[in-house]
Amino acid sequence: MVDLAALAFFWQVVSLDPLIARILSIWVAMTNNWFWNRVFTFRSEGSPLGEYFRFVLVNSVGAVINYSTYGALITLIDGFSTYLAVILATFVSMTFNFVLSKIYAFKS
Repeated sequence: MVDLAALAFFWQVVSLDPLIARILSIWVAMTNNWFWNRVFTFRSEGSPLGEYFRFVLVNSVGAVINYSTYGALITLIDGFSTYLAVILATFVSMTFNFVLSKIYAFKS
């Protein structure tokens, strides 16, 4: 939801190109996910700054997968829904991000 809201804001309110807006929405969603994963999923007590940088590093690979899927859907399929592309791209990269976050970003 955060990703979709950020995309809508950057695309519809700020009037950025949907591909540029998507880069920003991924970063906003990634930061939001780091916070909630740190607090609830992994209940981490490690260094927040170090974990954030590891999380961003790990999830940047997933973000490339996510962005590539999104970009392919909206540019190669005429009339494909921008918001549906976000949802599908998120599902493609979600498992990858979770596993690498568990192994690397929030290691004890």
